[in-house]
Amino acid sequence: MGIASPLNLSRRIFSFVIITFIFLFLTFFPGLGSCRAEEEARGIKEVSCVLCPRALSQSQGLELGSGIDDVPPYFKTEPVRSQLHLERNRLVLTCMAEGSWPLEFKWIHNGTELTRFSLEYRYLIPSLDRSHAGFYRCIVRNRVGALLQRRTEVQLAFMGSFEEGERAQSVSQGEGAVVPAPRIRSFPQPQVTWYRDGRKIPPSGRIAITLENTLVILSTVAPDAGRYYVQAVNDKNGENKTSQPITLSVENVGGPADPIAPTIIIPPRNTSVVTGTSEVTMECVANARPLIKLGISWRRNGVPVTTGLSDFNRRLTVLSPVASDGGYYECEATLRSSSVPSVSAGAFLHVLEPPQFVKEPERHITAEMEKVVDIPCQARGVPSPDMVWYKDAVAISPVKMPRYRVLAGGSLQVNGLLPDDTGMFQCFARNQAGEVQTNTYLAVTSIAPNITAGPSDSTVIDGMSVILHCQTSGAPRPAITWQKGEIPHRKCQS
Repeated sequence: MGIASPLNLSRRIFSFVIITFIFLFLTFFPGLGSCRAEEEARGIKEVSCVLCPRALSQSQGLELGSGIDDVPPYFKTEPVRSQLHLERNRLVLTCMAEGSWPLEFKWIHNGTELTRFSLEYRYLIPSLDRSHAGFYRCIVRNRVGALLQRRTEVQLAFMGSFEEGERAQSVSQGEGAVVPAPRIRSFPQPQVTWYRDGRKIPPSGRIAITLENTLVILSTVAPDAGRYYVQAVNDKNGENKTSQPITLSVENVGGPADPIAPTIIIPPRNTSVVTGTSEVTMECVANARPLIKLGISWRRNGVPVTTGLSDFNRRLTVLSPVASDGGYYECEATLRSSSVPSVSAGAFLHVLEPPQFVKEPERHITAEMEKVVDIPCQARGVPSPDMVWYKDAVAISPVKMPRYRVLAGGSLQVNGLLPDDTGMFQCFARNQAGEVQTNTYLAVTSIAPNITAGPSDSTVIDGMSVILHCQTSGAPRPAITWQKGEIPHRKCQS
């Protein structure tokens, strides 16, 4: 065997180094287009790569409009459903959100924009007045998308003055006198106390004070005539007001005290209450003569009710109401030991349940361009909640956007996905008891092919191999073909 010449030995070492480099490069940089070309060293040859879109593959796709580490905005906490404040106090509303910075915030009051987008996540009201009452919410956005916060209701405690009303009232002896409390604007509703000639009037067998603060004097007699007035106290801001007096006169005094058939003068009213409320009360005030023989009984859906009764059975209270407590409540007034027929009246109690999600979308959904995607969202509640969808904090209108369709259960279907469909999608479930929201980020994998690092000029020794690289981006991942000049290179592979 002959001894290898220094030139041949150098070529072998060089080849080994090149092969080792290629192996390591392909190991740590997969997916890069490459071309292996054995060229004659007779001059400079030009080899170029050309991109062609491949069929879309979720594993190959890149997300449009955001970087790999971008985090969509999300709310750390949701605001309380309602908050009560005093006039002239200072109020600071905060939008507790996180996500990739910069985050920008906008505030809305009763559907009207208060601010433009800025880095300020707080909204300050230096001195509250009644014009500031209403619903507030914020919008937060970053380069990934935008989200709409659940609303919070700001309520202002106040008390106005009594309105002018009826100053005199008359009633026939034995009948029931119904004296409504003079009207006063106040929030919350004030605590009302009735007075007659300077003396406080407590409820009794003959005196009822209704849930609406109406004074009812049953089976009236001559001594019931007098001057009546009320004192109203707002227990939130401490204000109190006293009304002008109402003069009550009793007519037909001294007539025969014949029995009076039962009549219901304050019937039950249809009532709605939200689960979680401490209690709800139905009331029924009846009159008859002799009053001592008047009896009131209650039924729910035709079944007698014996618990929760108070105030001479005029009130029925349900503690911590739940959905099963709803139904038709009926009161019956009977004159015992008499052939006079009884009378009854009834109303419905509706127990509302705030919306609760039974199906929510994943926080991140990736879908292929031109495909169909269903974003799940289903909720339960009483009454059945309305489902409203938003994209980047803008309400979706299927009429204006026919590619978007809200399915029967509340989920959103997007047909023929386009790159512009990428963004934040929110599902709001709303009913009379409140609202809840959930959201997801939809990434539509569609980015035009792009050569991020093309092949560079190379000089090689005759007979050696050369590796040309072509680094690309795009979604779906582009296919790479190679050509030499204007001619496709059959020996190249990608």
